[in-house]
Amino acid sequence: MSTFSINTTYPVDVTLLPNVFLDTYMPSANGEFVKIYLYLLRMAGRNADFSLAAVADALSCTEADVRRALRYWERTGLLLISGDPSGEMDGISLCMPEAEKPSKVPVSTEKEPSRAAAKESDIPRSTITARRIDELRESEEIQELLFIAQQYIGHPLNRTELEKILYFYDDLHFPAELIDYLIEYCSNGGHNSIHYIEKVALSWHDEGIRTVEAARQQAKSFNKDYYAIFRALGINNHSPIPAEIRIMDKWLKTYKFPLDVITEACTRTVMSTAKPTLAYADGILSSWYKKGAASLEDISKIDTEHNKARRESRKAKKTPDEPRKGGFYNFEQRNYDYDSLEKKLLSIGSSDGSTSD
Repeated sequence: MSTFSINTTYPVDVTLLPNVFLDTYMPSANGEFVKIYLYLLRMAGRNADFSLAAVADALSCTEADVRRALRYWERTGLLLISGDPSGEMDGISLCMPEAEKPSKVPVSTEKEPSRAAAKESDIPRSTITARRIDELRESEEIQELLFIAQQYIGHPLNRTELEKILYFYDDLHFPAELIDYLIEYCSNGGHNSIHYIEKVALSWHDEGIRTVEAARQQAKSFNKDYYAIFRALGINNHSPIPAEIRIMDKWLKTYKFPLDVITEACTRTVMSTAKPTLAYADGILSSWYKKGAASLEDISKIDTEHNKARRESRKAKKTPDEPRKGGFYNFEQRNYDYDSLEKKLLSIGSSDGSTSD
């Protein structure tokens, strides 16, 4: 088994476990699966390569246990698995639980909702039956599509892969040439997993993409923006993973920020942290969005107001006329008439001198 990388949208050096995981995901999960998920979450911030054998050794379980856990958590949507052209797993992306997103991402009133904001009821459910599968497989168009899909995926299609591809055709109403392009697009990006391909398909469905040309235009536009954002962060050594794409899609589609605003947030991120972290940039952009910023001019005004508030706060803390605090200063100040005291001392001295004979 080859090594693979682990990525996450969580902050590094901290192992966060959202309450929604404890309330919703953990009760129905196998205890061994929970242990493996927590271990992956802990190791995600180390930026190291792992293998199934290494995970199994660390947790005293088998590689088969690890594989079953990964498949289980992928079905829940808490992680995405990517593969290389040979079909070997080469990456795991840990994702924030879906139930948390509505509380963090403002609901967009615009059309074309993002994938994260799409209602579950809006996603067509698979209604394909074994009889319908047999009917579709008799079509020359479908036979050709399945053959091409097998070449891109790199192995004979299993039952799940077959059903998903026919689901795109029969339930999402994607034409065969769009499904062909979908699988080619994902495969060229190094993602052969049918679960990854399905997520892209659902994203296209949400955005109303029904033709190859529309898909190409969308990919061209957003791929260009993704890499511009990566360059602003100083990331040049890898392509965006699904978790990173979801964050950038939020900035581009939900917040609808122009690219210059996003790159400004990225520049501030690197200047403040010396690290190319999307999580920090997301905090900046979320703050700007809540304040109604839509351009660099708006951000300049926010900066001016923020600096003014800081100056006023510092002035309010300065109280020069107020008595200083501390053990040495906490006593009542007294006022003395030093001239009067001097006369009294001289008088006492003179009196002592007159009685000395």
